[in-house]
Amino acid sequence: MLSKVLLYIHLFILPFAAYAYDEKQLNRFKVIKICKNCDLTNSDIAKEDFNDSIISNTNFSNSNLNKVNFEKSQFKNTNFQKSELKKIIFNDSKMLNLDFSNSNLSYAKIENIVGDNITFSKSILSNSNFSGSHFKNSKFINLKLTEAKLNNTKFIKSIFKNVALKDQDIKNIFFSNSNIERMNFELTKINRSTFENSSLKGSNFKSSNLFEVSITDTNMEGVVLTDAIIENSILTHVNLKGANLENAQFINVDLTNSNFEQVNLINTKFVDVKFCNTLMPSGIRNDNC
Repeated sequence: MLSKVLLYIHLFILPFAAYAYDEKQLNRFKVIKICKNCDLTNSDIAKEDFNDSIISNTNFSNSNLNKVNFEKSQFKNTNFQKSELKKIIFNDSKMLNLDFSNSNLSYAKIENIVGDNITFSKSILSNSNFSGSHFKNSKFINLKLTEAKLNNTKFIKSIFKNVALKDQDIKNIFFSNSNIERMNFELTKINRSTFENSSLKGSNFKSSNLFEVSITDTNMEGVVLTDAIIENSILTHVNLKGANLENAQFINVDLTNSNFEQVNLINTKFVDVKFCNTLMPSGIRNDNC
């Protein structure tokens, strides 16, 4: 009989105790705005003001942080997995090693942050604002960035997998040394933006509009650019092998040292384009080196 009682305690009571947050830590955090090695899993701190906080080695997983203000805070080794973060404010914060997997960050304000090794996987980011932020070594996986604001955002050495930026209006976005393969930019307007030393292999730019965009030293093998318009842009040292450019328009575009092997050029228009050591399906073109 005793063994059955002990088994009951182990199976049904201990797991809950293991994930209960420490209320003393929470109360102390509210007062001094410093949380180091805190266990705040399953906590409810919605609408609290923690601006200018210092947080490290802390677990907020499975918690309610809707409308919490973390503006101008410093985060290190922080877990926000499976939490409610709707309308949360992280503006002007510094973040190192944070995990937002399976969390709801709809309408979140994540503006002008500096983030290193941040993970967003299966996160809800609709209507969130990342404007002016700088991400490095970060992961964006299985996401729909519906109505998200990404203007003036930088992504360095970051990974994007199964991410949709469909039908967006983006300005001054910057990708460097990043994996952006199979990203969906369909119907998106991309203005004054940069892609360098990255991979856009298999990405979808159908019916998109690229204006004053610089794409250099980048792999665009197999991309879809059907019905797209690329204007006043630079596509140099770009591999477009096997891309679909049907009905696309290139207007005042520099294609120096780019590869158009096996490309579908049905009804593709080239107007005021610079061909210089450009490998076309018919061979090298040096029209205006």
